[in-house]
Amino acid sequence: MSKVSCDVIKDLLPLYYDNVCSDDSRKMVEEHLSECSHCKSQLDNIGREINLPKETIEQNLKDGNAIKNIAVFFRHSKLKSFIIGLIGAAALFTIVFLAFTYPIVDVPTDVAKITDVSQLADGRIAYHIQLTDGYELHRIKYNTDENGNFYLTPKRPIIKKKQMIGASGFANMYDTFDDFLKTVYRDKYGANAEIKALYWGNPKDNILIWKKGMNLPKASEQVENECKLYN
Repeated sequence: MSKVSCDVIKDLLPLYYDNVCSDDSRKMVEEHLSECSHCKSQLDNIGREINLPKETIEQNLKDGNAIKNIAVFFRHSKLKSFIIGLIGAAALFTIVFLAFTYPIVDVPTDVAKITDVSQLADGRIAYHIQLTDGYELHRIKYNTDENGNFYLTPKRPIIKKKQMIGASGFANMYDTFDDFLKTVYRDKYGANAEIKALYWGNPKDNILIWKKGMNLPKASEQVENECKLYN
């Protein structure tokens, strides 16, 4: 058999070490190793690389587990951050939505103008309300007390919306003190309860519209027509 080069033997050494080479290859490698100290040293190195000390193996396992734990933590952190971000975005959207739409702020009386307080032919009390700051009014809330005071409290969202020029609505309208308000009051305080004063605003900031015993002028034809149109 011709002499085999070290390069060929080096290619066969891993197979020889794992005992997966053919019998002829094994015989060839062993014959070469008996004469070549360099290749024998290469075989020893393969053994040292594979047969790691127990401490090294345990440390590698610990390092592997640590890396795995870091990866799991990172995935969980990303998920947690995503959920927190989603909740934050939803909360911000809700706050902005409420700020634009939900009427929670009382409109101050210094921007309210009450005129044409008079008595209609059917006995109802009429008045005209106009807000002079140019912003819309979204809602009128009823506030009452047991002393006969009835407050028409105007409400707006935190972020105000401009009123359209010439538009009618809560911010520019005729309204009346009628049986509906009396029913609201009696439902709360009893069948014999009586409204004695009607205010625009709230208990701390208000404009008197009507008070029991007040002498009111007869409503003009214009007021009569406006109240028929909107009431």
